[in-house]
Amino acid sequence: MKKYLWFTPFVLVPLPFLGYPFLISIFVLIGIYTIAAIGMDILTTWAGQISLGNAAFFAIGAYTSAIMIVNFHIPFLIAFLVSGFLSMLIGILVGLPALRVSGFYLAVVTMAFGIAIQQIIGVFQITGGYNGIRNIPAPSFWIFKASNPIYQYYIVLFIIFLAFVIISRVSFSKSGLALFAMRDSEIAATAFGVNLLKYKLAAFASSAALTGFAGSLYASAIGFISPSQFDLTLSLDLLAIVIVGGAGSVIGVMIGAAFFVGLPFLLSGYNFSITIIQGIALILILLFLPKGLVQAFKIGKVRKKA
Repeated sequence: MKKYLWFTPFVLVPLPFLGYPFLISIFVLIGIYTIAAIGMDILTTWAGQISLGNAAFFAIGAYTSAIMIVNFHIPFLIAFLVSGFLSMLIGILVGLPALRVSGFYLAVVTMAFGIAIQQIIGVFQITGGYNGIRNIPAPSFWIFKASNPIYQYYIVLFIIFLAFVIISRVSFSKSGLALFAMRDSEIAATAFGVNLLKYKLAAFASSAALTGFAGSLYASAIGFISPSQFDLTLSLDLLAIVIVGGAGSVIGVMIGAAFFVGLPFLLSGYNFSITIIQGIALILILLFLPKGLVQAFKIGKVRKKA
């Protein structure tokens, strides 16, 4: 139970801001990007597969959920589950090229996939074309309507906690060790009997499903989506969140999401270029904290013990 105690402060975070729904909405967005970045972390840190197309799964989840809710009046919970399932199926299809290409070539393949999905979304009428879909209702579970951001926050936090529990169990299992072995050396992993087909597709499926769930939550939290929101920049942001926060760590990913999503809102009232600030910070973090911002907290603990 001790390994779950670090999660307690996040339960209390929004309580001082109950009178400021806009600030809580920012916390909700940070949580949604955390879920999507955990999906990216599974694919890159665990399985060693470099993907620049996760924005496509984010878009698939968002549009699937929005279309089902707005056009067909399907309950959010069903739309949410279908969004993740559909993203997972497409993730498996995208994962097939990973059996033949890797590294830079896989990054190019997934990038092309992401760009293609963005363009396809803008063509069809059911997706609203390049104008997008508006007036997407907030998440609701039968009689429980999460129109208040505080409810959305705890829904998102619960999903993050559930992802953390599953990851914690898998990381020390046979499957986790197989993924790590595949990441370090595919040749060595094959020699030890690791089924590369099985684990590569599993990594893509898990990553796509989590990102699709995040997309569904994003659509309902924002209330409006358009193809321009799901470009290559989003995929790069998810990768940067993992690197800046701390690869292989859920709390590190949460810190990275807070940096990339929360910081622009904090500095929105100043005449600073947030892109320049984030770029400089990224360089400094890579130089002095190669394991991400989460490493700063671990250093602090070591010094305190000393």
